[in-house]
This record gives sequence, structure tokens and C-alpha cells, in this order.
Amino acid sequence: MAQSIPGPQSVPGRRNRLALALGAGQLLLAAPMLATIATAGLVVAVMGTAAGGPAVAVVLLALLLAAGPLLGLGLAYLAARLRGLSGDVAFPVVAFGLLLGTTVEYVAWIGPALG
Repeated sequence: MAQSIPGPQSVPGRRNRLALALGAGQLLLAAPMLATIATAGLVVAVMGTAAGGPAVAVVLLALLLAAGPLLGLGLAYLAARLRGLSGDVAFPVVAFGLLLGTTVEYVAWIGPALG
């Protein structure tokens, strides 16, 4: 016996405006944190190389700074692909992954480091 989901069904060829607005809002929430992470990474990289630090340390720092947002983005994209979500619904899911990864890194590491 097939089950149906109650509620309005989406029409093929029509955009889900609520899902797109939710994804755009999540990206707008993640943008200031991503800017702070990028700026902090740039400052640390410039100061580290100016102090005579090795270039490998700068590359490792860049990978460490990018790990949180990229891990959240990748896991959310993987979940959206495995569930077979449409593009309109997958966009806010992936945006939430980016927001979550960025927030965890910002709150756990960047925020306390900046004071």
C-alpha cells in the first residue's frame, strides 16, 4: 500500500520560494562568521610569515580554518544527495550545513581566540 504525504504537493517546474528564502537567509547568517574566520586566518598567516614561520604552518592553518565550514557543507551535501532531494529543497539543507559548520568553528575556536 502506497503512502501519501498530506498537505500541498509541489508542482513540477515551479520554484519553492520558501525553501529558497530559507537557504538565502542561512547564507546571510553565515557570511559575517565566514568573513571573520577568513580575516583572522589572513592576519595570522601574514603575522606568522612575517615572524619567520615556515610556509607549511601557514598552509596547515588555512586547512584548519577551512575544515569546519567545508565539513559541514560536505556532510549536508552528502545527506541531500543520499536522500534524493530536489534542488529547491537541497539548497537550504546545504546552506544549513555550511551555517552549522561555520558556527561550530566560530563558537568553539575563533570566538574565544579573538576574545
